[in-house]
Amino acid sequence: MAAALSAQAAVAQAPADHRGMEQAVLAALNAARTDPATYTGGLKTYRGFFKANIVVMPGNPVDYETVEGTAPVDEAIAYLASQTMLAPLQPADILAAAAADHVAEQSISGRTGHYSADGSAPSDRVVKRGGGPLVAEVIAYGAVDAADVIRQLIVDDGVPDRGHRNMLFAGHLRYAGVACGPHPEFKMMCVIDMADTPDGQSGGSLRRVRVAASDATGKK
Repeated sequence: MAAALSAQAAVAQAPADHRGMEQAVLAALNAARTDPATYTGGLKTYRGFFKANIVVMPGNPVDYETVEGTAPVDEAIAYLASQTMLAPLQPADILAAAAADHVAEQSISGRTGHYSADGSAPSDRVVKRGGGPLVAEVIAYGAVDAADVIRQLIVDDGVPDRGHRNMLFAGHLRYAGVACGPHPEFKMMCVIDMADTPDGQSGGSLRRVRVAASDATGKK
């Protein structure tokens, strides 16, 4: 019982402890959306840290093992070079609360993926928070900082359809909620829930959007 209470207490502190991280993740995402051409400069620098399929970054305590090597980085650079500037995503409390619910569960269970232990999808979590089901979700595991979260999702190493990348640059998505917290296996996880409206309700030109096909995981 004491161990369970300690774990719950740790999760309860996660929103406050990671507030700065969450704000930085949204800022990094918006930097890429609003000025994709400039963002490619950072990707070009990142590409220089590769040794075959291993990323050795200055200051990182561990090296990253990638699936595809530099191929998805080059692809992302080309993609962003032709990408139009988009409006920044605005923070939305309901989306952030739904994202935090998923972080709270997986911070204890060690599970990964978009579905909760009870089978709930991202849309179900937003509905439970009083919103609607029209929501998109991406998750990054194992990132060392906010820049790494967004870089993982944009490069989308090992994800054939580049679903995370495409979702981050979907022009109809206008709002986002970010939650970050500890993960038993990957140390850190960040969930980003996005929608056309602040609460995921239908209206205007809204359409139903799918969750990403898989999760971005920084392998170490």
